[in-house]
Amino acid sequence: MQITDEQLQILNSLVCERLSSNERNLKLVDTFCNARNGSLEHTLKNEAYEEDEAGNIAYYLIKDREENILFYFSIKCGILYDMFGEEEKLRKINELFRFLVELEKDPSTTEDDKNTIVSILESIRTRKGLVKKELSKISHIRKSQLIEELEKESEDHLKRVGKTFAGVEIVHFCANDAYRPSWKKFNMKQKMGTVIFWHFLIPKVHELRKIVGCEYLFLFAADLTPDELLVNYYKANLGFRDSNEYGTAIPFYDYACKFMYQELKDIEKRKDSFYAEFNPDEESIM
Repeated sequence: MQITDEQLQILNSLVCERLSSNERNLKLVDTFCNARNGSLEHTLKNEAYEEDEAGNIAYYLIKDREENILFYFSIKCGILYDMFGEEEKLRKINELFRFLVELEKDPSTTEDDKNTIVSILESIRTRKGLVKKELSKISHIRKSQLIEELEKESEDHLKRVGKTFAGVEIVHFCANDAYRPSWKKFNMKQKMGTVIFWHFLIPKVHELRKIVGCEYLFLFAADLTPDELLVNYYKANLGFRDSNEYGTAIPFYDYACKFMYQELKDIEKRKDSFYAEFNPDEESIM
């Protein structure tokens, strides 16, 4: 069922404000808390204002009329790329893996060399990547053509990809636990994060697309739960997916996170559908 006028009135009474546009926010963020992810709370209280003021990352606060902070999110520009062309590199890495396994078994390999090899094998297994200096540690043992090729490739600081796509990254997306009881009083049939995403974040992306090309919206989901509750939430409520069709550079702090993205070409239609189906039909509840 369509969102009601009363619900829209409540949402429109909330303010989406750029963090550094109001010095009072420096004090207001002290009341923000999130038990699930303390690092997001720490970022807002200690680093966000300076980053926002510098223009590195754009932080937005969602506040009510009494200036209580319900939620905050941040966005920045990013880029995705087509995975075409990566197969050859993966083939070489698989060959390197097999080469190192055999080298570890070689009786002439010293214990120190074995430890180095084990470390590199684990990096390949866990997809942590290869570091040139680690390869150079074993090259004196048995210089293979494969290692020489990979070392040579690592000297090129430009990543060769099939095609690139302009995108926007959601860097932070976090609710204020202290405000959850107040949100329930609004009698919204949707989760706070879902509403913030469609009613406040997507309009910011829409405004951005008026002045720059942008095809995708993406994020790194910090989800360590066995059932991937957060990942499934992003899929079901926000429209993200986690296929391996595209790739992107991943920050160190996001290394344990899952990369998720969605196309923006029909984002406005999907936002309209969200409002049209905002309240569950009574028949579906019974």
